[in-house]
Amino acid sequence: MYYNILVARPFDQVFTYVSDDQTLEVGQLVIVPFGKAMEVGMIMQADVNKTDYTIKKIETIIKGIQLNEINIKFLKWVSDYTLAPIGSVLKLFTINKDIISYDRDDKILREPTFKSTILNDEQDKAKEDIIKIQKSSNKPVVLEGVTGSGKTEVYFDLIEQEINQSKQILIMVPEISLTPQFENRFKERFGMDIYIWHSKITPKRRKEIWHKCYAGEPIVVIGARSSLFLPFTNLGLTVIDEEHDSSYKQEDNIRYQARDLAVVKANFEKNKLILASATPSLETINNINHKKYHHVFLSKQYSGLPLPQISLVDLSKNKLEKNQWISALLKKEIEKCLSNKEQALIFLNRRGYSPLSLCVECGYRHQCSQCSSWLVMHQQKKRLLCHQCGSIEEMSFNCPKCLAKDSIKFIGPGVERIAEELTQSFPDKVISVMSSDLINSPKKIKELIDKFSNKEIDIIVATQIMAKGYDFPNLSLVGVIDADAGLFGGDMRAIEKTYNMLQQVSGRAGRSQQTGNVIIQTYYPEQPIIQSLQQRDRTSFVQQALLEREQFNIPPFGFMTSIIISGPSKGNVEKISQQLVYFRKYSEEFSVLGPVEAPINLLKGQFRYRILLKGKSRKNLNIFTKKMVSSVKIPSAVRVVIDVDPYTFM
Repeated sequence: MYYNILVARPFDQVFTYVSDDQTLEVGQLVIVPFGKAMEVGMIMQADVNKTDYTIKKIETIIKGIQLNEINIKFLKWVSDYTLAPIGSVLKLFTINKDIISYDRDDKILREPTFKSTILNDEQDKAKEDIIKIQKSSNKPVVLEGVTGSGKTEVYFDLIEQEINQSKQILIMVPEISLTPQFENRFKERFGMDIYIWHSKITPKRRKEIWHKCYAGEPIVVIGARSSLFLPFTNLGLTVIDEEHDSSYKQEDNIRYQARDLAVVKANFEKNKLILASATPSLETINNINHKKYHHVFLSKQYSGLPLPQISLVDLSKNKLEKNQWISALLKKEIEKCLSNKEQALIFLNRRGYSPLSLCVECGYRHQCSQCSSWLVMHQQKKRLLCHQCGSIEEMSFNCPKCLAKDSIKFIGPGVERIAEELTQSFPDKVISVMSSDLINSPKKIKELIDKFSNKEIDIIVATQIMAKGYDFPNLSLVGVIDADAGLFGGDMRAIEKTYNMLQQVSGRAGRSQQTGNVIIQTYYPEQPIIQSLQQRDRTSFVQQALLEREQFNIPPFGFMTSIIISGPSKGNVEKISQQLVYFRKYSEEFSVLGPVEAPINLLKGQFRYRILLKGKSRKNLNIFTKKMVSSVKIPSAVRVVIDVDPYTFM
C-alpha cells in the first residue's frame, strides 16, 4: 500500500512511500529514507495512488505513537495561517528520532497535598464567575487584575479542580526567567511534581515530558511558547500568564504568536482557556469588546494596601548632574527606602554599560562590521557587543580611526552604568544587576531571585526581565530611568509596549507589607501615556490607542503581513524586492507599502529590505501574499521570510 508522508523538513508537501503493512493509519509515525538520511515522518494519507517515479519503502513503523485528528488539524491550520511550510510546522511538535526513542519508567507521580488558601471576596467571586462561564461557554476567559490583586491564586484554585479530575494542565509563561519563582509557588500550594518545558531542558527531561503528555498522564507543565505544541491528550485547562507579553511572538524560523495559536487550539479541542494579565493587549481588549472573550476583573490588591503612588521627575526642569543618570529626587527616595530596611528596584530597559562609544576627536563610533547597529559597551565582561548578531570586539579607549589616545567616551547609560552610579552613592549597600547578559540560565535567575527575596540584596538594577510576574514582599520602591525610551520609533505597538512595561514594573512595589512608591524620570511628563500612568487611567489610554489603530486600519482592526528580503548582495535584494511589489498591480484590495530598506538594513552580513501588506481579511491577504511570493523566482542566495501579524519592524 502507498502512503503520503510528511517529514519534519522545510517542504510544503508530502512524499509518497510504500509499505507491505496494510494497517497503517493517518497520524502514525514512521522512519523513511529521505535523501541520504533516515527521517521521522508522519502518515498524512493512506492508500494513495502509485506515482510514476520510483517509490522508496518505509523503513520502520513506530509503534505506539499516533498524533490524533485534532493535532493534525491544528498542524494544518498553523501552516495555512503562518504561511510556513507544513514540514517545518511538524518540527514544532518535536517529532524527531530522539523523542521516539524513549524508555518509559513506571515511577508513580507524587500525589498532590493541597495547601488551602483563603481568597478574599473579590477573588472568590472571580473564581465562581469563571467556573460559571466555563460550564456554558468555550470562549476564552480574560482574567484581568491590577498588579498584586492575586490573579495567580484565583487560577490556582481552578487548577486544583482540574487536578482532582486527573486532567493535564498547561501554564504558559512569556519568559523562562519566571519559572523558578513560579515553580516554588506552585509546589508550596500543591505539593506535587511540576514539569518545566523550555529550550534549555535536558534531552532526557524533554522526552519524559513529551511522552507523559502523549500518554494522558495527569501532569502540570509550565512552559514557554513552544509548550503549546506538546501532544497533550487529556488537557483540561490552559493558562496564558502575562498574555500581553510580546515574548509570546516567535521571531525566528516560523513566526507565530503563541497566545493566538493557543486560542485556536483550545477552540479545536473544546478546552478551557484563561488569559491572565494586569495589562491585557489591545487585541485582547478588542475581543472582549466584541464579545469574543469573557472578562473577569480584579480591582484591588490582595494585601488590602492602596496601589503604589506614582510620582514624576521632570528632567527638563530637574537637570541631571554631569555623568549622572539618577536624579537627586530619586536618590533621596532610595536613601529613605534603605533606611527603613526595605528594598529598591531601579529599572532601565537597556543592557550593558553604555549603548554608544564615541571618539571625541574625530567622531568615530564603534559599529558592528556585520550589522548596521552600534556596538554596546559591556564593562563587566570588558567587551563591545553587537546586540543584533552577537559579534564581540575588544574594548579600547584609543580611537582605531584617528589613533587618538584615551579619546573614546561612552555615551548614555545601560544597567551596568546605573549600578556603578548606585555603588558610588550607596557604597555600603549590596547592589546587583539582573540582565540577560549576566543572568542567562534558570539556575542563575533562581539564585539571584532567592537572594533578593531573602533580603541579601538591597538594590537590584534590572531590564524588562524583572518587569513581569515577580513578587517581593520587601520591595517598596521602584525607580524608572529613561521612561521615554520606547515612545518613539516605527513600531506601531511601541506606545502600548511602553505603557504595559511601565505599569508592570510599577506593580512590583508595595505588594504585601507596605504601600509602594514609584518614581518615573521623564523628559516628557505631559505625554498622554505618562499622564495615564500617573493617574492610573488605563481606560482612557486604551480607548485612545484603539481609536488610533482603527483610524489606520491596523491590528486589531485590520491585518498585516511583513515580507523581509535579505541576502549578501544589496543589488540582488533590492531587485527581488522590486519584482515582488510589482505584483500589487493585480489587486486594489490590499495596501502594499515598500519596498524600503529595513531600519537594521545590514544584519549578520545580510542586506535587508521590507515590504508591508495590509488588508481587511486574513484569509484573502494570505492568498495574495502566497501569490506575490510565488510570482518571483527567488535565487538561492536570497532569503524571503513571511511574518504574519508582525510584532517588530526592524
